Amino acid sequence: MLQHLVPALHPGKCPDVIAMKKPIRLARAQAKLSPRLQQIKNFAEGHADKAKLVGIVIHADLDAVADDNYDKVRRRIAEEMRATFKEYPSALALAAYEIEAWLMLFPEAFPKVKPGWRLREADCRRDLAKLEKTKEHLEKYLGKPPYSESHAPAIMEAAVKGGHVIARPTGNNRSYRDFADEISGWKKSK
Repeated sequence: MLQHLVPALHPGKCPDVIAMKKPIRLARAQAKLSPRLQQIKNFAEGHADKAKLVGIVIHADLDAVADDNYDKVRRRIAEEMRATFKEYPSALALAAYEIEAWLMLFPEAFPKVKPGWRLREADCRRDLAKLEKTKEHLEKYLGKPPYSESHAPAIMEAAVKGGHVIARPTGNNRSYRDFADEISGWKKSK
C-alpha cells in the first residue's frame, strides 16, 4: 500500500520505493528498538549503493486508537528513527488503529476496486483514528464481496490514480496527517 501512497505524498518526483520483504517487529522491540532500526538502515543503504537514498519510511499498525498513548509511542519511535537515520529523512506510518483507517479517507476508491462497495456516510464523517478494528469494520459494513487485507494495495492505487490522495483529505485521521506532514517535509526531488 505504501508503494502507492509514498509517491503520491512525496514532494516532487518520487524515486523508486523499495519494500523490505522481511518484516521487522517494532511493536515487540520495546527496549531493543535501535538494533531493529539499524537493520532497516542497513537494508536501505544496501539498496542505495548505486543510487541516492532519499528517505526511509517505516509502517506499523498501532492496534490502538489515537490517544495519549499514540502520542507517546509515536514520539518514542520517531526520536529513535531520527537518531538512527541521522543522514536521511524518515517518516513513520504509525496507523491508528490499522492502515485500513487510512484507506477509509478515500471513499471514492472503494467502488473502483469492487463496484458494490460503498463506505457508509457516517464513516466518512467520523474521526477514523478513533475507529477500532478497522479491518473487521470494513468486513462488516463494506458490502459484498467481503473486504480482505489483500484488497488494500488496489484501493490505495485507485485512490492515487483518481487524484484523491493529498496530505489533507476531507476525512479525519490524525495518524495519517502526522505521516503526510513528515513526508511533505522531505526535500523536493528533481
